[in-house]
Amino acid sequence: MVNPKDVLVLTTSSIEGLKIKKPLKPVTAHVVAGTNFFSDFMGGLTDVFGGRSNAYQKQLSSIYNEAIEKIKLATHEIGGNCIIGLSIDLDEISGKGKSMFMITAIGTAVIIEKENAINSLLDRDDKVEIVSIEKINILRKKKELIRDAQSGILTADEDFWNFVIENQIEEVFPNILKRYSDIITTPQNYGEVYNSFNKRFINYVDVLKEDQKIRLLYDYIKRAENTSISEYLSIVIKDLNLFNYDEIIKLLNDDNFNVQKIALKMATYDKPFYDEKDKKDLDTILEYIKNNFFERGTKTFKKQMLSSKEKEVWSCDCSKRNEIGEYCSSCHKDIKGFKPNELKPSEAEKQIEQKIDLIKEYLDI
Repeated sequence: MVNPKDVLVLTTSSIEGLKIKKPLKPVTAHVVAGTNFFSDFMGGLTDVFGGRSNAYQKQLSSIYNEAIEKIKLATHEIGGNCIIGLSIDLDEISGKGKSMFMITAIGTAVIIEKENAINSLLDRDDKVEIVSIEKINILRKKKELIRDAQSGILTADEDFWNFVIENQIEEVFPNILKRYSDIITTPQNYGEVYNSFNKRFINYVDVLKEDQKIRLLYDYIKRAENTSISEYLSIVIKDLNLFNYDEIIKLLNDDNFNVQKIALKMATYDKPFYDEKDKKDLDTILEYIKNNFFERGTKTFKKQMLSSKEKEVWSCDCSKRNEIGEYCSSCHKDIKGFKPNELKPSEAEKQIEQKIDLIKEYLDI
């Protein structure tokens, strides 16, 4: 089943080469915004040219796109992969001296032959014959920003965030993480500064294409020198519902044990929806966890004081000897290399097994 963000949206009821396998039902989505949503721009617009406000248009585009994402999600929930006949309405709702704006998106959810539809769209001649000066200026600014960021110059002010989000500039992803590494690794020291960064960074990642998000986040988890940054990115993956079985298996296979531990936690993350294939993929991850998290410490025997009997102990990687079943008294890890506050393989197995049982029960597998 496709990701909600991959649902095709068409304003027409048909398109050449598009074959509808099954019509489903009408779907709608509503986004309501109070008039204060626009108050910052209505009071004194400083960017008005030719009777238009760029800031105001951006806010309208924002809630318009939110409505599109919601209707795509509604289509995905009922098994559709395309919306036809999409229309968007903007209404003002008033009452008790207050007013709100409501954007309504409505269309018909259908199931199309995916390969047929994609090939049809890719075969179209999308060659650009004219380009506006606005697009040229955006491209110029984009190249300058990327060049500066790669040279270590990154002024992450409001204009920077707005620009990289609006123009989906993936090239500065590693530079942003480097610039904000202190905030990411010690969020308790930054309070609201961290919250502001986190919100902006998630918005930045979320506007990228699905394959870009997966590639950037999972690859950086694997190669980040700082484990705290890898852990932060794993939380971003959770927040944005970017769970990917193949990528998690790759991380579980990584030579770095810290990466493996992060992947173990990620293996327990939820997806928005599950089907029979998900159940099989979870079975694969479960078996991998059961068979690949070995004891890292070495079990030996030592003589007891005032006795000829020996008792079993284990030697940690840090060379400290410990009682069986206890954490290392030096590095505070157990025999499998996990600290008390870290998710253990046995705990992950239980969570995944429970999820598999619930999927089987609901889907009657």
